[in-house]
Amino acid sequence: MGHTIRAYVNGRHVGYKFSQWGGNFTYEKQVSLKEGPNIITLLSATVGLANYGANFDKIKTGIAGGPVQLIGKNNVTIDLSTNLWSYKVGLNGEKRQLYNSQPRIGVSWRTNSSYPIGRPMTWYKAEFKAPSGADPVVVDLQGMGKGQAWVNGLSIGRYWTSWISDTNGCSGTCDYRGNYTTDKCNTNCGSPSQRWYHVPRSFLNNDKNTLVLFEEIGGNPKNISFQTVTAETICAQVEEGALLELSCQGGKTITQIQFASFGNPGGKCGSFKKGTWEATDGQSTVEAACIGKSSCGFTVTKEAFGVTFSLMKVDDGVARLAVQATC
Repeated sequence: MGHTIRAYVNGRHVGYKFSQWGGNFTYEKQVSLKEGPNIITLLSATVGLANYGANFDKIKTGIAGGPVQLIGKNNVTIDLSTNLWSYKVGLNGEKRQLYNSQPRIGVSWRTNSSYPIGRPMTWYKAEFKAPSGADPVVVDLQGMGKGQAWVNGLSIGRYWTSWISDTNGCSGTCDYRGNYTTDKCNTNCGSPSQRWYHVPRSFLNNDKNTLVLFEEIGGNPKNISFQTVTAETICAQVEEGALLELSCQGGKTITQIQFASFGNPGGKCGSFKKGTWEATDGQSTVEAACIGKSSCGFTVTKEAFGVTFSLMKVDDGVARLAVQATC
């Protein structure tokens, strides 16, 4: 099987399993059966996008050929692969459009104060007011597991906040120089791969808004919150030999180097322009020194940027570094 399987016996959820790195696996689970007819339901799901490499159409996912077997005492085996199986795509909740702010007739939600926690295959619904202002809005899904989210009936994508990165591999220093590897400059070890999800302002109403979650593996919506994010731009321009310093406020980190040029750049913050010459390593050098940090600083030298020619040839004076970054 691959990528994920969830099993039910007579309507009762008995367990699930998912593959590691997209490989095949065998799912086995001890179950109790009743006398007479029993119904086995297998829900298969894929994770991520389909492979696009050679022979991608031959890569199997889901219950790829079976067999599906019942194994009893003394390893007595009954092969169910040739039994009459029915096949269905999607979930009943999707068909009934539970994610819609105005669902179909006959759909009702439980409104009591106690909601299920840690239960897989569960739909949650809540109302909220849009954060004031014009800053970008994100929803913090900390505490949830894996699923999909809708705001006012519009999908904001799938989430998987329970997928925690390895606790090892991060360091206090970052150096991108040399050959690139995926182990360079790792951050947020031991944290979810993603926790905040963007909600476009165009999705929101001025008054009442609806958030709907479909939780696949179990989570706790208690700590879900909506926040605004302010993108802060910082700039610096220093001559060769001086100290460049960049710093973000409020605990934010430098997430992007919008502009970096060591040579004779022109303009000012918000409208920097490259000059008639520049070092080829300007952007990458600043990114290696500053990305992911709340502050960074280094002395600007031609050696740091790989400049080997004489700066005396520069018509407009001493070389300088201009940087524009986002916190």
